[in-house]
Amino acid sequence: TRSTYMGNEFSSEENENTVAPPDMLYARYLPAYNIEKKYDPDTLPVTLMPLVYTYLVRYEITYGIQYFGIARGALSGMAGSVYLYNGHASEQVVTVIYDCEPVEDYGAQAFVRSFGIPNYPNDAYTRGEQRYALNIEIRLRNGRMVNYDFDVTDQVERQPHGGVIEVTGIEIPDSIGQNTGSGFDIEVEGWGEYVDVDLPL
Repeated sequence: TRSTYMGNEFSSEENENTVAPPDMLYARYLPAYNIEKKYDPDTLPVTLMPLVYTYLVRYEITYGIQYFGIARGALSGMAGSVYLYNGHASEQVVTVIYDCEPVEDYGAQAFVRSFGIPNYPNDAYTRGEQRYALNIEIRLRNGRMVNYDFDVTDQVERQPHGGVIEVTGIEIPDSIGQNTGSGFDIEVEGWGEYVDVDLPL
């Protein structure tokens, strides 16, 4: 959960469940296998297919990167589960929340695992029915928080099973980045000298 995340205006669903990225998962389904009794064991070749896919999400800060501290993100519109026997993503829609890592002189990025887009693959799948949204929550060096939301539907629809999602144009105004917004003066004096006190143990 993330108490500060209040949803994304670009999402199709107003109240999507938030989930952590799934662990890596592979599977192979065999509808039937006949075992014959014999001395030497059979070798069963199995090709595992991935059911979890990775998006490289990149956030470019075009102004105010000097104020950047740490960040975390959210990718809305992802599938909530997957069927092991055929790799089909469920129709349940969730928001994947994750931490970001800073990228020097650029902004932030994250490798985000998910089950891909909902209800895919599907012969009847049509574009435009689901909206995909991206969020970044930045804690500045002065402790203040800023949020940015993006519609990334076009990028995700082209990459239903992982890929690169990139947003740009993030600006952190000087009025927010320079203002500490704190009533505590770090230059305060008059605390007095330190006094060592021996505590009996």
